[in-house]
Amino acid sequence: MPTPSAPRKPRVICLGGSATIDQIFLVDEVKQPSAKIMAKDFVETGGGMAANAAVAVQRLGGQASYWGRVGDDEPGDQVIALLAHEGVDVSSLHKLAGFRTKLASILIDARGERLVVSSQPQGYPPDPSWLPIEQVAQADAVHADTRWLAGAHRLFDAAAAAGKPSVFDGDGGDPEQVAATARLATHPFFSETMLQALGFGAPEAALPRVFGGRNVAAGVTLGADGVMWFDGARIRSTPAPKIRPVDTLAAGDTWHGAFALALAEGRALDAAIEFATAVAAMKCTRFGGRAGIPRREEFERWWAQRRPG
Repeated sequence: MPTPSAPRKPRVICLGGSATIDQIFLVDEVKQPSAKIMAKDFVETGGGMAANAAVAVQRLGGQASYWGRVGDDEPGDQVIALLAHEGVDVSSLHKLAGFRTKLASILIDARGERLVVSSQPQGYPPDPSWLPIEQVAQADAVHADTRWLAGAHRLFDAAAAAGKPSVFDGDGGDPEQVAATARLATHPFFSETMLQALGFGAPEAALPRVFGGRNVAAGVTLGADGVMWFDGARIRSTPAPKIRPVDTLAAGDTWHGAFALALAEGRALDAAIEFATAVAAMKCTRFGGRAGIPRREEFERWWAQRRPG
């Protein structure tokens, strides 16, 4: 009798402009202007918006592919090894000769807030023509961040042609270019800072203004205040679980990865947002940036004890 095959995992392609190595220090407070600080804990791990989202997809039960670039150096090798160790498909992660991989040092204080110091931008070539865009038809959802907009445009166009949901992490970059890219995705969700930078006022007023193009929903993540979004008809919101934050680093990345996976699983929009918001909240209860992203089984246990109702 043939052995039953394992169920197919939902596949999410995550395209990023910058995968990094993060050196993370836990401290009581960030002292200024000049001081020596003794850390209470330390971890070195991978980072980067879409790279962290890919790890979230993988740990939560999906199959992530990371599309991006690193430098042809030792940190680039580390980035690749750390993603591969998580099970992320890195066959479309390119090493660029003559370029450096981005490094970041991060201080996390007693409130869970962070101070990030990163190396200068790498100046990676923007050309996305090498991307294996034909693979989008076999994916269940795609995701991109703001660090490589030319790549995001190509990915979102391919997703639209294939009828796949596309998630855009609108955090950082030129506001006008970010707003234009957001309209190419089905589900752009901005950081609060970026939404404010667009100049449309409070989220209730701004979200209908940014909504358009291919958008099914346009939203904003608000940290402890949850998520607000506009679905083309009305403003809606989902509260965040009440937690004591330990480390907010990678929380937004985790949210977008979990959200993309939920859409890939076929969840309804409100259920996908609730899932992503709860996963990101659990991540914030743990120190270590990417290291704190939960796995599916531990999240399900945690959420079963806290979910309202």
